[in-house]
Amino acid sequence: MKTIIMTVGTSLLTNPDKDIENKRPWIGQKSIGNFNRAIQWMSQTDLALISAETNTLNRLSLQLDDEIILLHSDTPSGLECAEVLKEFFQRELGQKTVYLHKLPGLNYESEESASALEQMANLLKTLIAQAQGEVTLAATGGFKAQTMVMALIGNALGIPVCYIHEEFKGLVYLPYILPDGKAEKKIRTANLPASGVPREKVLQVRSDQQEPNRPRHWQKVKKMLQEIPWIERVYYDERAYSAPENGVKESRQKTDDGRYVLWMRLVEKDKPMAVAIETTGRSQEHLRQAIDELTERLGRLL
Repeated sequence: MKTIIMTVGTSLLTNPDKDIENKRPWIGQKSIGNFNRAIQWMSQTDLALISAETNTLNRLSLQLDDEIILLHSDTPSGLECAEVLKEFFQRELGQKTVYLHKLPGLNYESEESASALEQMANLLKTLIAQAQGEVTLAATGGFKAQTMVMALIGNALGIPVCYIHEEFKGLVYLPYILPDGKAEKKIRTANLPASGVPREKVLQVRSDQQEPNRPRHWQKVKKMLQEIPWIERVYYDERAYSAPENGVKESRQKTDDGRYVLWMRLVEKDKPMAVAIETTGRSQEHLRQAIDELTERLGRLL
């Protein structure tokens, strides 16, 4: 089980939908309005296009019993977006545990001596301490200052912080910075059996597609894949194009002997690439850990 603590912005309300035909019904309005109408539209739309929050959660490959905590701003639009997202996650995606928390707003009449951002930092520490599973902080939505607070708390407590990078169209994880300013390489590794396949034989990518036609970050990605001890084999698979851009998802099929397979889709302008990744994992817990590690490793390379 894992816990995702996510800041919520207003992209659900304000995205202009310039490049999609089925536009959100409330474009140009000051509020989303009817929740049922909103959720009906959301259920017919790609998660990547609905909002920053749905795009992020789609890439984190949640299980139905994972915990989601949505931190919304102390504004009517922030609360409305969070309430609609909560309803959508539970009703349409089947997530069992979704909570809302209001982030404190600036109030000069308040007797609180701490600023709103200090209060947010204290709230984050409390929520992390109370979380039911391993915590990831998702900072895609919300104000920039809130993202900065999440980054600082994550760095101080050793909690991974991710967000959607507009240029790479993928999930990016922030580095851990030591007091001397150096970046620390730290990642949660999956507890899967080690593969007996020699590392130089793991990659079985066809040679008919030359290196210049592949995404530039493939060089770094293939080195990473060879180094992960629980990966058995990597090969081209057209079906892997159903994975999120620069992301990972579970394959629809296992190997003949019952091991889990992951799909990875890499994108760089007109240089797409899709590969299947055979793991040594055979249990649901193996699958969860493998997806989490590979998603974070990929996000730290971009």
